[in-house]
Amino acid sequence: MSKITMLGLEDQREALVSELMDIGAVEISSVEAGELEEPVENPDVQHELADVENRISEVRTALEILDRYCPEKKPLFSVKRELTGREFEEVLRDGNRIWDVVRGIIGGESETVRIRNEENRIENLKSSLVPWKEYPFPLETQETHRTAVVPGTIPNGIDMDRLLYELEEKAPFSELKVISSDKDQHYVFVLVHKDEEQDCVSFLRMRGFARATFPEMTGTVGEIIGKLDVKLMELAAEKESVADRIRSMADSRRGIEVLHDSLLMEQEKLLAGSRIIVTRKAFLIKGWIPSELAEKAKGSIESKFTVSVEITEPEKDEETPVLLRNKGIAEAGEPVSKMYSLPSSREIDPNLIMTLFFVTFFGIMFGDGGYGLIMALGSGFVLWKFRLEDETRKFIKLILWCGISTIFWGAMFGSWFGIESLSKYALWLNPVEQTELFLSWALLFGVIHMYAGFGIKAANLIRDGRYLDALFDVGFVMVFYTGIILVLLPYVPEVDADAVAPLVNAGQYVALAGAVLLLVTQGRNSKNLFGKLFGGLPSLYNAVSFLSDVLSYSRLVALGLATGIIASIMNELGTMFEMTFIIKIFISAAILAVGHVFNFAINALGAYVHSSRLQYLEFFGKFFTGGGQPFRPLKPNTKYITLKHDADT
Repeated sequence: MSKITMLGLEDQREALVSELMDIGAVEISSVEAGELEEPVENPDVQHELADVENRISEVRTALEILDRYCPEKKPLFSVKRELTGREFEEVLRDGNRIWDVVRGIIGGESETVRIRNEENRIENLKSSLVPWKEYPFPLETQETHRTAVVPGTIPNGIDMDRLLYELEEKAPFSELKVISSDKDQHYVFVLVHKDEEQDCVSFLRMRGFARATFPEMTGTVGEIIGKLDVKLMELAAEKESVADRIRSMADSRRGIEVLHDSLLMEQEKLLAGSRIIVTRKAFLIKGWIPSELAEKAKGSIESKFTVSVEITEPEKDEETPVLLRNKGIAEAGEPVSKMYSLPSSREIDPNLIMTLFFVTFFGIMFGDGGYGLIMALGSGFVLWKFRLEDETRKFIKLILWCGISTIFWGAMFGSWFGIESLSKYALWLNPVEQTELFLSWALLFGVIHMYAGFGIKAANLIRDGRYLDALFDVGFVMVFYTGIILVLLPYVPEVDADAVAPLVNAGQYVALAGAVLLLVTQGRNSKNLFGKLFGGLPSLYNAVSFLSDVLSYSRLVALGLATGIIASIMNELGTMFEMTFIIKIFISAAILAVGHVFNFAINALGAYVHSSRLQYLEFFGKFFTGGGQPFRPLKPNTKYITLKHDADT
């Protein structure tokens, strides 16, 4: 990664930013104002940014509305559409029409919301009127010449017979009728002589009566409900008409998507512009560019603009943005390492070694060649048949390598869909019958894995010119750990103690030598005598942690056994039932299909998770600094389209 600095005329700044976006290889970094003598300022883009973000939100809303009214069928693996620069510009020339469509869609949705609110209001009104359906008077009728009509409600807990009796005594010229009842209340009306209306209503209120009002309603309840039903039908038809109008705009979906992505590009330019320092007549841009593209980009920029471009290399200890350059199997492992962290720009990219171990451990833990064959064929077909986004392609490629590894280890273990009769053809060992031997090899694989991590740590130190640190902090540690491993060999399953006795004796001296070397060297950076003498003690204690890490590789055995054993159990379940031949075929097929699919899914997930864990904790823990910042060049950051450069660009 190289530094790039551009100094040019202010009136060319926006055009240069557009050119940098077309190049797509320059990350613009912030420039401190103090680097220039003349008073400077960053362009104030906050107002423009807010405007662009509002427009993006508007277009995104229109697309979401279209997705609700006429969802688009997408393939299993969808990718962005490819457009040339000319095609992109042609679509944007029709921008005014597209904006009219966007506003039409949003307006249609607003109209739909209004209709829906009106429907809810009418439905609520209708629901409130249903209990009054048998009310015999028009709602506007409240009195006659001598009588009053008082509708209302009475709580359901009131004894109506007693209430009627008491009312007759209190207001003899009145009559209370119950129209309907529900679990909460009775819907009633009272016919009462006007002279007794006040006493009657006061008496009823003491029993929980609440007067009902029907403002601005005329006609009987049945007539009003009928009118409301007609209104609901009209609103439904109107809503469907609006929906049809929105669906008719779906033909403009592609143009709206292009408009959306053009606004995202405009947003990216504004954000980049906020990191540029400008004076009244000039501007200064600083950033990063891949070293192999630096000179070509410099020539292209200087040929088109009045600008001075300087390419320099970063300082020795300066952190740079991280751009991973991997191919083959190393590229496939990037999704795994990125979930943890990007490597620091000052350390070696571990993806190649990490991926080799990842797929190896995955294959051991998944461990069935039949399952691996399905995984490899399925992922291989996807890679061959579909055009994939870059990150998706890398992940599917990782699955392909994991499938190939599983086929290999399935052949080593003689495991093919859990069929027991094939286990005798194992090319190496039978995990079920030789579990202790399997465990010994798993622990050995763990030691090799962690030693590879120590090796990368040493390589990073040597790369930085810290040769003694590599020797003292890695070499001597590995000497000490190797001695301990040799001493513990007799306790490893399936190891002949007599055969390894010479190695055990040698290991004692190796461990002692390693311990002495660590005690002598690990306190070298301490400023006091006590630290220099005893600074190596923690390194000796780390041996316990190392042995604990080695034991964590026993998970290779646990998961490796689980896949084959569960597959074998499913096979037995599918064939153990006594029934007629035809029924047995269907029952067995169902049990085998469901059982093997479940076994495949749960153990593939387990193998992925535990293989990742071994990389993150046991492997990366030995050397990985991490914390790298990804290289983010100024380029079209689109959601729906991919811009291809024209032939003459």
